[in-house]
Amino acid sequence: MMHDVFICHASEDKDDFVRPLAELLAQQHIDVWYDEFSLSIGDSLSQKIDEGLAKSKFGVVVLSPNFFKKPWAKRELKGLTAREMFEKQDIILPIWHRVGLDEVIKYSPPLADKKAISSSDGISAVMRQLVRRLKPHESPLVVARDFLNSLTVDPPAISDEWWLDMIEYKEELRFPDTNMGRWWIFPLPFPKEQRGRERGMNIASAALQMDWSFEAEELKISSLTDPADIHNFLRRWPGLLDCAKNNPGTLAIYAPQLTIPGYDQDLEDVFEKLLNLPPNDREVDRAFTYGSHHTVNGSPPLCGDVIAFRHPQFGNYTAGELAYWYFETHDASYIRHGCEQFAGLVWLFSKSSGWMPEKHRNILIQGINERDQWARELYNHHSHNPFLESLFSKKQKQFKSTKTVKQGLLQIVDATKAELGITDSSDKIITRLFDVDIVNGFYTYQNWLKSKKK
Repeated sequence: MMHDVFICHASEDKDDFVRPLAELLAQQHIDVWYDEFSLSIGDSLSQKIDEGLAKSKFGVVVLSPNFFKKPWAKRELKGLTAREMFEKQDIILPIWHRVGLDEVIKYSPPLADKKAISSSDGISAVMRQLVRRLKPHESPLVVARDFLNSLTVDPPAISDEWWLDMIEYKEELRFPDTNMGRWWIFPLPFPKEQRGRERGMNIASAALQMDWSFEAEELKISSLTDPADIHNFLRRWPGLLDCAKNNPGTLAIYAPQLTIPGYDQDLEDVFEKLLNLPPNDREVDRAFTYGSHHTVNGSPPLCGDVIAFRHPQFGNYTAGELAYWYFETHDASYIRHGCEQFAGLVWLFSKSSGWMPEKHRNILIQGINERDQWARELYNHHSHNPFLESLFSKKQKQFKSTKTVKQGLLQIVDATKAELGITDSSDKIITRLFDVDIVNGFYTYQNWLKSKKK
């Protein structure tokens, strides 16, 4: 086992300097060979010291009046000097403790020529200078801890097992998977991490994201959530708003309502940049779909899909395409949580969606009604429902809104309301469903599919 550093010192200097220094270095995850740390009862003193001298990357030599008097300390120094000459590299890191240049020159002129640290600068300053030399790329856990502290987050001591959990969680977040289903997870700041600082910032990011992800899932922060509640959520968790600003495409996947002008508090600049990116840019062309996106006139879209609700003409996308994305979609890594199409329609007819601009509400209602996805999704959950059985088994002219059929639709609406926590009258919602003529919308799409097959 190779140690980071061997501390060569006089025993008289332990209490006031050497032991506190060794403990501080250990807290920085420096592997220190220090007799009080490294020797156990029954060990051969000379053998263990020789092993420490041979298997340490560096040797810290605490030069002091006490050190100059110790033959044993001089022997250890000779061992480190021999290694320097043999390995042809600087190994000895001198610390001047209560001595000056004159005393060091009298003891060893070559040692006086080495750049040294003075204990008069304070033990913390000595520790920081040593860490910069011993761990030039910084300790990842120290970086993570300090960053969390800067956000007024109070993490446990680095020795706590909590940090191991954060490292494991960070490894899971490196390549997010749509099947993992976590809420409000953003890319780590350094996807191709190299050394200490990058790794530390990723660990800190994982620690922050774990907490807000759990709350987002508990509160169901989704495409149905009032934008005011999302803005409160973004500002309640340290680091979340900055993370969202750094990943506006992912934010737009999670909360498309924030891209609507007027609902973009503190996010105007990042969303405007997305709006001005080419539609085929990976950052804005992210909503999963089969084949190419559909536009109203077959022309190329005017903006990327995740920013379409910000565009005055909705990016030229069809209403059906917009509705398909809004309530539940995903890209290769991140899921937009919301609800299925019929549930979205019930939500749009309820007071819960009262914050949404009428223009956006109408395009979504139109889009759901243009396709049959809402019915196919319902059939997977309510296969023996009389409304759906009649819808799928009869032709358009044969479908009748009988009492039994209406009762079946009422059962579906009641179940959907309970799922979404909606308290509006079921009868009023059913009236709105018939007002937009969802039944004829379903058959119109079915007929279009048949014509395409022919």
